[in-house]
Amino acid sequence: MRVLYFSDNTSDHNRRFLEKLSEVGLEVWFLDPTSDHPALNWLPDGVRWVRTGQKVRRDGEPAAFAEFLPEFRDRLKEIRPALVHAGPTHSSGYVTALSKFHPWLLTSWGSDVLYQSEQGPQWKQATQLALSSADAFFCDCDAVRAKAQQLVDVPDDSIVQLPWGIRKGSFTPDGARPAELEFAHEPGTKVLISTRSWEPLYGIGVLLEAFRQAYKTDASLRLLLLGNGSHVTQVREFISAHGLAGAIRMPGHVCRKDMPSWFRSADVYVSCAQSDGTSVSLLEAMATGLPVVVTDLPSNREWVDDGQSGWLAPANSAEQFANRFLRATRLNPDQRNLVALRNQRIVEERADWDRNFPRLLKMYELLTAMPARR
Repeated sequence: MRVLYFSDNTSDHNRRFLEKLSEVGLEVWFLDPTSDHPALNWLPDGVRWVRTGQKVRRDGEPAAFAEFLPEFRDRLKEIRPALVHAGPTHSSGYVTALSKFHPWLLTSWGSDVLYQSEQGPQWKQATQLALSSADAFFCDCDAVRAKAQQLVDVPDDSIVQLPWGIRKGSFTPDGARPAELEFAHEPGTKVLISTRSWEPLYGIGVLLEAFRQAYKTDASLRLLLLGNGSHVTQVREFISAHGLAGAIRMPGHVCRKDMPSWFRSADVYVSCAQSDGTSVSLLEAMATGLPVVVTDLPSNREWVDDGQSGWLAPANSAEQFANRFLRATRLNPDQRNLVALRNQRIVEERADWDRNFPRLLKMYELLTAMPARR
């Protein structure tokens, strides 16, 4: 089967999908009009990169992506796929809907349906058009499914739902830790780790203020702030203004293969995101045995039992997050071990990527056998 996988980024998430599709023997083409070329060694073996003449800004409005439609139709004629797998909804999904190609499967990235669909009329219309046009819809949690069906009458039999999970054994409490992370090994310190982008959607300002408040109460706290984002200047200015340079480390971009060791260097995982589907970084942290402090969102409540596997805090409340940071870092060894075992079991039972992925492949088969399901 020839599949055109159409998205607007070269993230680790997309690479995992492409890698899995290639592993099962599909002929896969990857199209991303926001990138000139993939990073070195990013494209999985067997996957073909589709070069485009026109480039689109990833953070552009739906109308900007619609301008890519003529070239997208040209690529469809050249590649002649049996199936198009496209997402997010307002970008690649929207263009695929406009092309009138069938059959195709729409993938939600969580926040595209939950958050961006409410940014304005054109965002909502683009999302609704993608949902109503797609022959099937793939989502990762109940919250996204419910929102999609609120926007459009998406039949249950055209929905495939499974978490963007992790491979069994890829994240564990045991193993190496980054040798260069000296402050995480200072006697008596307790390390919080965040792996989310430095963007308003992911609550970077709330995270920093919450850490400042918690650190004021407990100076043994440390924060590992991985990654980067458009608010890098604001992040650095906040750290400098509040004298937190000795308590916060910013190692920059971390390779995917090194992520398990960074999680092992922490005591608590934190995320202040304002909107989320099933967060892969949350699952990675839980598989590593970390207690978690995350925003009280429907998608997070599907994984986190407040006070048992971690803590939930109201969105945008730095004070409440700070309170949860302190609770999580004050667990005694027996309590930490109980949380670790509980979180590892949850991920093992529900988020095994290899075990869940065949459900998506089954939908592929249904779509190509019935090209006009809807």
